[in-house]
Amino acid sequence: MKTLPRSSRRDFIRMGSIAGLGLADIMRMQQLHAATDGDRSDVNCIFIFIVGGMPHQDMWDLKPDAPSEIRGDFQNINTSVPGIQISDVLPGCATVVDKMAILRSMTHGDSDHGRGFHIMMSGRRPGAGDFNGNQNNNQHPCIGSMVSHLGRPGVLPPYISVPNFLNSGGPSFLGPAHGPFVIDADPASPEFSVRDIALPTNVVTNRGRLRQQALQQINQFEQQVERVGSQVRSLDTFYKKAYNLMASKEAREAFDIQKEPEKLREAYGMSSIGQCSLLARRMVEAGCRFVAVENGHWDTHRKNTYSLRDLLCPAFDKAIPALLNDLQDRGMLEKTLVVVTTEFGRTPRINQLAGRDHWPNAFSIVMAGGGVKGGQVIGATDKQAAEVSDRPISPEDMVATVLYGLGIDHKKVLHTPLGRPVPVADGGDVVRELFS
Repeated sequence: MKTLPRSSRRDFIRMGSIAGLGLADIMRMQQLHAATDGDRSDVNCIFIFIVGGMPHQDMWDLKPDAPSEIRGDFQNINTSVPGIQISDVLPGCATVVDKMAILRSMTHGDSDHGRGFHIMMSGRRPGAGDFNGNQNNNQHPCIGSMVSHLGRPGVLPPYISVPNFLNSGGPSFLGPAHGPFVIDADPASPEFSVRDIALPTNVVTNRGRLRQQALQQINQFEQQVERVGSQVRSLDTFYKKAYNLMASKEAREAFDIQKEPEKLREAYGMSSIGQCSLLARRMVEAGCRFVAVENGHWDTHRKNTYSLRDLLCPAFDKAIPALLNDLQDRGMLEKTLVVVTTEFGRTPRINQLAGRDHWPNAFSIVMAGGGVKGGQVIGATDKQAAEVSDRPISPEDMVATVLYGLGIDHKKVLHTPLGRPVPVADGGDVVRELFS
């Protein structure tokens, strides 16, 4: 039998347009093509970071037989997968556990927020320094910057952060070209628009402000692209990217969340995490490889039960199922790796303020889509959810797994400007069970 030549993603799109196929037909062809050759280069990532520390024993890894001061106030409920139970504070997530893999054995050794951000965003344990002040203080590139550096280019910037610059989400020695394109606005706001675009670092100099004004002028003269183009060629890499983005009709439309049906927007929830998740779906649909979404205020030192039940989990529990279902309905789930992570977990024992404190020894994260086998739990903790008892997974392993899921060599070695070799995943191993 004659072997057919391999075709690229671009070939599929070209052939589809010639044949008069719709976008859905082309996406199905791409999915089938990828399934036959094992290529993950078309997989994108939505990386949702829960800032403050998700309490695993109240959400993903309940211990109903533990003493009351440890088990808390929530109860286990059944999910869409027989034998897997999660908290009754997550009834929506319970309906899509068949799409999820719950990793209950994440672990590292640092209980500081800032250092925890760096560890989980980069897979590299930081050296000396305060990591709670400057957001762009990476000693190692974050995952999004690695994807930007090692992945393929597209219409949209390869790494986008919404609704702000994510802590330790910087490029380190890879340079500003691989920092995030920051959407410094909440898409849940009625005033949100594509013009709400910020610098990828905290630039507050006069030079930075003047350049921002230049971008505003560029936006006002979108119809005069050729004339304005000559004026921006001298700008640095970020501003060239900003100009290209704002001059692209396709890119601007990707950010126009108002184009989504109101019913779908309401399904995600008119909350920050809901609308950020919907915007992230639009961005990966338009070709962005890595979208980082921040959802904050989960540092429940006080009133843990009230905070989760009334303030935090309702929006989360609406957004995550809506995102996974929407991706599946559009034929995008197999090509979109969704990661829901956090910097650490919370203490097994409830404190005197009815809260839980920082606990990096054991915690849970969730992955779905992108070839991940749903409906499984990987790893386990002891009877008090205090220590990992089976299959420990490190931040380095998580980074290696995300890169692998996007078709990027997790063993690749980068080099600093001085030529020092730096492995991207710092020795991490892929969690192979996710993809088997």
